[in-house]
Amino acid sequence: MIGNDIVDLNLAAVQNNWERKGFLDKVFTKYEQDLIFSSKIPFTMVWILWSMKESAYKIHVQQTSKRFFNPKKLQCKLQSETEGVVEVNGEKYVTKSGINNSFIHTIASLKNNKKILSTTFELDDTSYITQHKESYKKLIGIVSKKWKLAVKDIHIKKNKVGVPKLFLNNKKLSTSFSISHHGHYGAYAILN
Repeated sequence: MIGNDIVDLNLAAVQNNWERKGFLDKVFTKYEQDLIFSSKIPFTMVWILWSMKESAYKIHVQQTSKRFFNPKKLQCKLQSETEGVVEVNGEKYVTKSGINNSFIHTIASLKNNKKILSTTFELDDTSYITQHKESYKKLIGIVSKKWKLAVKDIHIKKNKVGVPKLFLNNKKLSTSFSISHHGHYGAYAILN
């Protein structure tokens, strides 16, 4: 299984005041807060940790079919600037983040998996519906090309807990993938 998350850093700077009273205590453990405050750029560390939590959460929901909102339940440990582990309810998810001046993109998997196909892309429109449609279109396009399938035969439908699944002519495929979008950026990750 795989999960991914992307954070548009410019949008995060405008929309979210991570320094507001109570935010860090609500979202991050003491260990994570120590990482934030000891970081050269605390703002970036906040969004690296958030992205790790989000990408691991997506796998956890796939495994358990249960959603929850308790970011502190997802506990991050960094192994390097870009690699870490997120633990929730005894399950561990390995994460790898790509970081630049524009966005942070994190992929989480059950183990260090080298067979991941991942792409980030720019989005012209920041409306949720347009981002959603464009991200699905890009994923369907790559699946079509990779497996030589007709685009018209591939669909994405969400299951009862909102996890997107790939279908070929109404038959669910076992391919594990994850889609994410935020601000001017989108991303997907597929297990090869």
